[in-house]
Amino acid sequence: MNKNIILIAIATLFLLGAIIFDISKKSEFKNEIKNLKEESIEVKKVAELQNLWKGKGLKSKIEKIINTIPPSKRENYLVKRSKAEIKLNSLSDKELNRVLSKLAMLPVEFRKLQIVRSGDEFILECTCVW
Repeated sequence: MNKNIILIAIATLFLLGAIIFDISKKSEFKNEIKNLKEESIEVKKVAELQNLWKGKGLKSKIEKIINTIPPSKRENYLVKRSKAEIKLNSLSDKELNRVLSKLAMLPVEFRKLQIVRSGDEFILECTCVW
């Protein structure tokens, strides 16, 4: 009889161990699913940001901004792949403000931004990459 009680106690301990193991595995599985969902959301955000920063149509947007300035004030304007080099002379304060505010709203990185004031006119040198 003592042998049966010991066997039942051991079997019960194994059963409890299996139940605890099963519960912990389910908890780990739920955490893994939660982590995968969070990672997929982050991957989607990164993909959206990459599409934004790819610059599709960005060249034409920059050209529209520069074309608002008269050709006589454009000393240098060059766009290569994902880089724009701009040099504008004799800008009024309103023109300078308009160009800079529109460029700043675009997803570009300014590598060089130099503004020189001479009297009432400004010279803008700018290098943007995207």
